[in-house]
Amino acid sequence: MLDPRYYLISVSNKENLDLCIKYNLAGFPSSRNGLWTFLDINVGDYVSFLYGTRVKNLYRVMRKIAYKNAESLPPWESITFRESGNTYTFPYRLELKL
Repeated sequence: MLDPRYYLISVSNKENLDLCIKYNLAGFPSSRNGLWTFLDINVGDYVSFLYGTRVKNLYRVMRKIAYKNAESLPPWESITFRESGNTYTFPYRLELKL
């Protein structure tokens, strides 16, 4: 088994940070970057959340899940960008243990 790796997961706002902490969950968007990040992190690795300039908590990745049709899957709502019109959901999830 490989040694665990450590990651900082940047969250865009306080609401998303609070959701991650409340549900012990990290979610990644349905984009190329979201998928790459999800694939890079393995069960047994460690993650912390980065919001602003502060790092919050240390979690062990317990399980990885990729959902189909995540449009209405809580806790994150889909987001649509005004400029591109692209809509992203959060189908890539990491279940975490503090």
